[in-house]
Amino acid sequence: MEIDEAIRGCEDRRLQTKYNNATYVIQRALSLYSIEEVAFSFNGGKDSTVLLHLLRAGYFLHKTGQNSANGDVKDFPIRTIYFESPCAFPEINSFTYDIAATYGLQIDTIRLDFKSGLETLLKDKPIRAIFLGVRIGDPTAVGQEQFSPSSPGWPPFMRVNPILDWSYRDIWAFLLTCEMKYCSLYDQGYTSIGSIYDTVPNSLLSISNKTNKFKPAYLLADGRLERAGRVKRKSSSGGQLTADSNGLDLHKTAHSQHQSLLSGMRFCLALLRISWDHIYVGSCIQLVGLCCNIL
Repeated sequence: MEIDEAIRGCEDRRLQTKYNNATYVIQRALSLYSIEEVAFSFNGGKDSTVLLHLLRAGYFLHKTGQNSANGDVKDFPIRTIYFESPCAFPEINSFTYDIAATYGLQIDTIRLDFKSGLETLLKDKPIRAIFLGVRIGDPTAVGQEQFSPSSPGWPPFMRVNPILDWSYRDIWAFLLTCEMKYCSLYDQGYTSIGSIYDTVPNSLLSISNKTNKFKPAYLLADGRLERAGRVKRKSSSGGQLTADSNGLDLHKTAHSQHQSLLSGMRFCLALLRISWDHIYVGSCIQLVGLCCNIL
């Protein structure tokens, strides 16, 4: 299996560890649930793309054993769910259906919101567990573990998060090492993709001497800033997203907060020093008085 061979043949020990842990979670889930009871939520983004290939590898490792993990790329029986939105980038839709054709995904396209779509799907299908491309740092990752039951008020199912502990660097190391295709928006400076209304290229990847030109997403130096292009802001000309909303203002805000914190700390230290000076002087006066009484 080409994914397994690529990872085991590379020299990135961290990536190999992440891969082994993720495929273990996948194989564990496939041992707990039948193929008919699991599904994979795909959204066309980089995390989902990584999870797709991990599922392919994990399925074949589970099916045939690690030493003979070979199989046809068309043989991928895990049901795939795609929530198609009118707010999605056309590139995301195109990539999703292209990759579905390439790997023979059994794709269910749902044109409802996530919760309503799941309720409808789980009424019709015997799905008990869903693989999700959630990572620590995502807004939806709070309180989740690799196996987490759905939240109260949601249809009951097990959330399976094989890449929960993966970083931005891990995601791109996997895609580049395995030479996997990904959505073309990532080569245009997008580092985290939401809807067309709240996503712009990450200005930290801007090429300074070119207008509206950006480096590819995998060149972002600090993965903690991958969501810097997910800030929604309107321009004065009528509601278009502006390039200055995607990271530089965040740096200014962070710098301002840092300076305020330092000022507060200096003020507290000054008060503390004054307090200690008063304690020291008071103690000396008391000591002198005691000596006088003794004499």
